[in-house]
Amino acid sequence: MTTTLLRTTPLVTQLNTEWATVAGRLVDCGAHGCRTGADLLVAIRQSSGGEQDALLHTLLLLGRDGNIRADRVVLQALIPAAQRIAQRVRGLEYMDRADRAGYAVGAAWESIRTYRLHLKDRVMANLTMNMLHFLTPKPTANERLIAARTITVSDELLETVSATSTPEPTPEVELANVLAWAIDTRVLTRSEVALLIRASLGDQNHAVLAAELGLSLEGLRSRLTRIRKRLATAAQIGFLAA
Repeated sequence: MTTTLLRTTPLVTQLNTEWATVAGRLVDCGAHGCRTGADLLVAIRQSSGGEQDALLHTLLLLGRDGNIRADRVVLQALIPAAQRIAQRVRGLEYMDRADRAGYAVGAAWESIRTYRLHLKDRVMANLTMNMLHFLTPKPTANERLIAARTITVSDELLETVSATSTPEPTPEVELANVLAWAIDTRVLTRSEVALLIRASLGDQNHAVLAAELGLSLEGLRSRLTRIRKRLATAAQIGFLAA
């Protein structure tokens, strides 16, 4: 009977049921004190900005050192975002609602496991964007062709642009920061950002660019639309999650 129950019960339901039994266990968070998982989850959901970043980053560090309880708290905090994202991602339409949510929870776990620990700001947004990366469909042959023929953006240029800071950033600086963020959180690849810059900000005619990449003009426009849509969706989800 237990086996049948586990096979038919949605993953999110299983995790929430499990959480009710493990939420009272203590997690030693160093400077943040020794607290129960339930207390930590409430703290994450009720805090924001630097306070939330510091707590999440501490839990991620503990998890990377093998503290499963710390990872479990972060996973529980990500479940609502996983459920929301699961209903929006292209390519999961063939799954029912429960299966989509379960698939997204798996992506949330991968996001935690692979989180880049040098990113200490906007941790919840970064985790969410990483989750979206794992849920995004694999690039098509056409997309791989464009990536192979598009000039990439160098690390030096991105670092220079990202380091640019003024009291009131210009639109160009804000755009550069968004694109650098998109690469750092793996929403877009460097080649996709380079293509977007060439097509949207450069002087090159779209027909000429399409010919250079071996595409039809309509194919190029479709590709650019997908890139812009992915960036807009990721930014919206990221800022809502922050």
